[in-house]
Amino acid sequence: MTMLFKSTRDWKTLLTPEDEKRLNEVIERAAKHRGAYFNAEEVKNAQLWCALLEARKENAQLEARVKRLEYLLGGILSRNKRLADARGDLLESVGRF
Repeated sequence: MTMLFKSTRDWKTLLTPEDEKRLNEVIERAAKHRGAYFNAEEVKNAQLWCALLEARKENAQLEARVKRLEYLLGGILSRNKRLADARGDLLESVGRF
C-alpha cells in the first residue's frame, strides 16, 4: 500500500493550532533551564524533564488557587447556612408569637 500523505519532519504542524501554541509555550518555559539540560549527557531527555518540571510547577500553582477558592466558597456557604438557620429560627419564633 502506498503512503497517501507526504511525510514531514516538522511534526508540530500536524497538531491543531491551539495545541501547537500550547506546545510552544511549554518549550519556552522549559528554555529557562537551557543551561542545565545543555550540560546533560542526554540533552533531549533532560529537556523533557525540564518541561515536565515546568508543567508540575504550573499544576502546583493551579492547585493552590483551587484550594484558595474552595476555602473562600466554604466560608461563604457556611455563612449562608448560618443565616438561613437564623432566618428559619426567627420565622418560627414569629409564628409562635
